[in-house]
Amino acid sequence: MLLTLLIAFSAAFVVTHLALSHGSIRANLVKTLGPFRFRLLYSFVAIGTFLPAAVIEWTERHLGPVLWDLPTWVELVVALPLMLLAFVLLVLAFATPSPVSLIPGKLEPRGVLRITRHPMNMGLALFGLAHLVGNGSLGDVAFFSTFVLVGVLGGYHQDARFAAEKGAAFAEFRRRTSVMPFGAIVLGRTSFEPSELPWPMVAIAVLAWAAIAVFHGNLFGAPLITLPW
Repeated sequence: MLLTLLIAFSAAFVVTHLALSHGSIRANLVKTLGPFRFRLLYSFVAIGTFLPAAVIEWTERHLGPVLWDLPTWVELVVALPLMLLAFVLLVLAFATPSPVSLIPGKLEPRGVLRITRHPMNMGLALFGLAHLVGNGSLGDVAFFSTFVLVGVLGGYHQDARFAAEKGAAFAEFRRRTSVMPFGAIVLGRTSFEPSELPWPMVAIAVLAWAAIAVFHGNLFGAPLITLPW
């Protein structure tokens, strides 16, 4: 029963999150309700679907059959670097807001936007991906996949909406950036400019990541690093 509810709420969160922000659906709702009441509806539905799934996952972890069980060293080698990048992107998303965020920044590839034009989305997606590495039960997969799906699909979804609204200016910004981290850098559409990054905030992200890694067992009941005390 709980596994069914976890899967249902997780799926509902992804579907409603994307559906309510879809072009024509969103436009009609904003026209009918107004921008403020639409945001309230959007937030209410998001909380109403995500929170029950989070509570079930928190209280009844590893529900259902185990789909994979990777060695501990694989989890650490893969999951910890993914989480480090997730922390950095999430923190830097506030330093250089994306033009497609709730409080939009400039249409200029700068700072973390050279890495990804959706640092918040990609940070959440990497968070989900890192936890999928070490949590292979069906319930875990259903829950943590929501972060990956909403993060990645939401990024492309936002792109489509802003392309229709902003036209050529956004098209040029999109051409010089990427959704996937480091994609535009690898393809030579932009360059990595360390001087544009706010390094004190990067340090905060690294320290937060290190603290979570060390005290993960105390905080969440699943130790990643064995402490000598």
